[in-house]
Amino acid sequence: MPVTEKIPVSEEIYNQILDLRAPGETLDETLARLVEKVKKQRLTDDIEEVMARDEFVELDS
Repeated sequence: MPVTEKIPVSEEIYNQILDLRAPGETLDETLARLVEKVKKQRLTDDIEEVMARDEFVELDS
């Protein structure tokens, strides 16, 4: 069920979000896509950090 919230953003940020929209994409879809992208990037960053510190354990096959 959709939640209707008002999220205050500056006009500059609002326009930047609009610029990131794909054709036919709603603002909700745009924000969901951006959130997913950030989550994936954070996971990649975390994995790279762990591997750089050699803090991983190999699993036996």
